[in-house]
Formats: sequence, structure tokens, C-alpha cells
Amino acid sequence: MLEIITYHAHEAVAHTPALLPVLREAGVVDAGGQGLFIILEGMNRYIRGESMAEAIALTRAVDLRLTTPEGGYGYDVQFVIIGQNLDVDEIRANIARMGESTLVVGDATNVKVHVHTPEPGNPLNYASKLGSLSRVIVENLQEQYQEFVLGRVQPAAPEKPSPIAIVAVASGNGLMRVMESLGARAVVPGGQSMNPSTEELLRAIEDTGAEEVILLPNNANVIMTARQAQTLSNKQVRVVPTKTIPQGISALLAFNYQADLETNAKGMERAAGDIQTGEITVANRDVQINGLDIKEGQIIGLVNGELTTSAPTMEEATRQVLQQMHAEECEILTLYYGESTTAEEVEALAETIRDQYPDLEIEAVDGGQPHYPYILSIE
Repeated sequence: MLEIITYHAHEAVAHTPALLPVLREAGVVDAGGQGLFIILEGMNRYIRGESMAEAIALTRAVDLRLTTPEGGYGYDVQFVIIGQNLDVDEIRANIARMGESTLVVGDATNVKVHVHTPEPGNPLNYASKLGSLSRVIVENLQEQYQEFVLGRVQPAAPEKPSPIAIVAVASGNGLMRVMESLGARAVVPGGQSMNPSTEELLRAIEDTGAEEVILLPNNANVIMTARQAQTLSNKQVRVVPTKTIPQGISALLAFNYQADLETNAKGMERAAGDIQTGEITVANRDVQINGLDIKEGQIIGLVNGELTTSAPTMEEATRQVLQQMHAEECEILTLYYGESTTAEEVEALAETIRDQYPDLEIEAVDGGQPHYPYILSIE
């Protein structure tokens, strides 16, 4: 009976990537399920009188049904296109039709592509017609999955850090983690009503250990302070004048590890300009601006830093802001929700938006930012 249980426990574990997309994406099985299977296998071997030091039975059991879940894993394909007048939006749309987990970022001369596809030749053949290819990587995701299950994967060697460091400004633990995950070497706390000082930015620049630094202020009120820190530093510092968090994130995504400081600064500034930002907050004083008579405590909406609307509810303010940003013409909306907003509230808002814009891909991220219940990034 225990042998039968152990056998089917393994089958269940091997099937977990087909049940959870996040597991399939990472090429791993469920850790808790795998742990329970190992316990059962250990009990089985003990009852049979087999040595606990031998892993032969475990390996054999894992190999029994090591098949690809429905849909398979395919290949992980990565490369950089180097050319002239490259259309990033067109390339992104064409690559997206060839697979999943698509990421296409860059500019008119350098475009970085990542895609999971069952036919790796398709994106490579397509891209080779647009320009020359470099840093081409093709990996078999099924083999990676098998290695994970069998425990044969060795830790990857750490990548050599870029000689260019990025310093970003952000408020809220969630937004700070997002910046760090996208490559910011240092994130300085700050934002609306809590601007960092020149000394804080200068210290962050000096502490990076890099001689070349790109500084992302991510707030219109921080740009001047960032330029002062640039002047005072002995390092080569370039300020990319990002005025919002979404602009800063777009700039980080456009960073090219192979490009020099000037090329990256220009490319990141162009990328920041491609993003529209909406902000939903509460007025902290009475004001008349842009033809609006705003009262303290009223819910207001801003588009690209300009006050454009007021509304009785968060949902209505968000609806008006999306309408002003022409959301029907866009593809992706990211909702960064603040420290005062619950996950249930943001999910309810996302459902309301989906009803109005069914073709819009919506992602909610816990930004944890103060003052702004919602920051909207749309592209």
C-alpha cells in the first residue's frame, strides 16, 4: 500500500507545474508536495530495509513519470537585436504571437527580447531580418525542469555587475522592492511631501561603488535636488528626469547592460516618455486650478502630474483618469496600490476596469506608497 501511495505521490508532484502557472514559469515543482513525497519515499525504503544513505530508489521513483505537463515548456529564447529604425512596439507584438512570457524593451538601435516558445527558430529567424543578433541564448525548459526535480541544478554563477549603477527614489516598501528587482543598486526613500535631501542622494551615489551612476528622481520635485547631487559628486552622474514612479520603472526596464553611460541615459529618458501616469489621491487643501474648484478632503485625479479631475469616489476618479489617458487605445495597465488600500479593494477596482476595458491587461502591485491610494501606469 505504501509503495502505491509513494508512486502516486510522485505523479501528483510531477503534475504540479500544470496546476500553477507560477511553477511552470519557474520550471519547478511544488516544494511542499516534493517534501511530502521524499518523506513517503524514505518511509518506503526503511520498511524495505534499504539504506537511507542511498538515493537510487528516490531517483528511480522521480524518473518514473517525468513527463511534460500538458502544453509543455518549450524553449527559453533571449537575444538582442542591433539595427536601425527598429520599431519596438511592432517587434513586441510579433514576438508575442510566437510564445509566452514575452519581454521586449529597447530603442531604435538596440532591442532586448525574451520569450518562451515551442519553436525557437521562429523568433530568431524573424529577428535576423531586422538586424544583427547578439547575446543569443536558447535553453530547453523541459531539461531545466527535470534537473530541478532530480535536484541536479547547481546555483548559477552570479552575473558580473554592470559598471553603471542606478540610484532611484521611491516611497513605500513595495515600490522600493520593485526598483531593486529591476536593477537599481540603491533606492533612496522619498517622494511627494517627503523629498530626499541633496546629501542623501549624494551619499547613495557615493556608496554604489561605481564610477558611473544614473539617477532616477521619479518625482518632479526631486529633479532639482538630483541635479545638485550630480554637480557635487566626483563620479560621472547622469540624471534621467523621471517625474513619476511608472516613468522610473519604464526607464529601468530600458537599461542596456552593454551600452555606455550616455547611450543608457538617453534611451532610458526616451522610455520614460512612452509611459502615461495616473495618480489618485485626496486633496489636502482648497484650490482652484485647471478650471476645477477643489475642496480639502475631496478625491482628485492627476494625469502625468497635472490635476485633471475630482470625483466623489476612488472608482469614479480612476474611471475619469483612464478616460483622459485614452485607455481604450492601450494594452497594459499596472495598478500600484498604496499603504491605505487593501488587496480586496484593488481587486474590486480591477474588476470594474476590466468590465469597461475588456482588452486591457491589468496587473496589481502592492506599492505601499503613502498619500496615493493608486498610481496607474498605462502603455
